[in-house]
Amino acid sequence: MTSPRRRTVVPATRGTDADVSRILQVIADTPAAISERTPVLVLTIGLPGSGKSTFARRLAPEIDATILESDALRHLLVKQPSYSRTENRRLFAALHAAAHALLGSGRSVIIDATSVRESDRIPAYELAGRTGARLIQLSFSASREVIEQRLAVRSNAADPADNSSAGIGVYRRMAETAEPPKREHWSIDTSDDAATDAALTRVVEACRPVAAR
Repeated sequence: MTSPRRRTVVPATRGTDADVSRILQVIADTPAAISERTPVLVLTIGLPGSGKSTFARRLAPEIDATILESDALRHLLVKQPSYSRTENRRLFAALHAAAHALLGSGRSVIIDATSVRESDRIPAYELAGRTGARLIQLSFSASREVIEQRLAVRSNAADPADNSSAGIGVYRRMAETAEPPKREHWSIDTSDDAATDAALTRVVEACRPVAAR
């Protein structure tokens, strides 16, 4: 039996540096002076249609965090995405390097990606360890009916706020390899709006800044 593929933080290269510069320029967020507060690294976990990106967009202004959305950044770096392994390595090398720069400057970051396998989550563990950031993992789910409705709407309407092209076929393939988080995490079912609102309030409270040690 082969061991799972580890996606570790890839050392920056000249090409990665250029990608990171583009990311930081587009999000209009260059690293600032070191903060006296410990930054928070929020990692979303969830299949397409689970509501993670919508939740991340609501959470970001509440905790003054920068969102690094993998789907949006893929389209920024690659004109015609192929979703190949090489392309994925390039994307996440740049994404994690940008997150490292922001966290190192004292900025809180939300990494908005599916992260459905434990190997996908290892770089976030390493980033938190290297920068001293507090890691908060949010594991999203929704009923099959709700997810299918969301993905049907996504495929039939061009939503400028939705950077994902994942449909029901992608959802089913990813569901076959999804693994539950092994480390401490929050479980959030977005099928119910009231419950989602309550979860947002609790997460905001948990993300409140604490004095850096």
